[in-house]
Amino acid sequence: MKNHRIKPNSGETMVEVMASIVIFLLMMAILQGAISFSSNAQAKSRQIRETNAEICQKLQETPYSSSGGGKVKYSFKATSADGSITGVSELFSVEVELGRKDVSYTDGTESKETTFYLFGTDAGAGGGTP
Repeated sequence: MKNHRIKPNSGETMVEVMASIVIFLLMMAILQGAISFSSNAQAKSRQIRETNAEICQKLQETPYSSSGGGKVKYSFKATSADGSITGVSELFSVEVELGRKDVSYTDGTESKETTFYLFGTDAGAGGGTP
């Protein structure tokens, strides 16, 4: 049976230990930055979803108002796929009444207002979509 002796110079040197600690700390800093970025992105996404839900809710509740512009006629013509060539003759046209809905909402701590322009008349009672 062989006798295994431990050499007095075996093991890691102080430089090797310090290098591995530095590498470990660098990896932890990168991981912490990634987690921080992910948390901030998640919070911003949640805020955007909440604001969007509030705008949609208020858009449904807001009454339709005529913009006073009367009826507008939109003409449609044939166009090439890249949009460079437009046909001369009109394919069809649509006459619509212009309307709008003004929606107020809170974006974080700031109160804002935006206008949605609509084509057509209010389809039903209660400020439904046209």
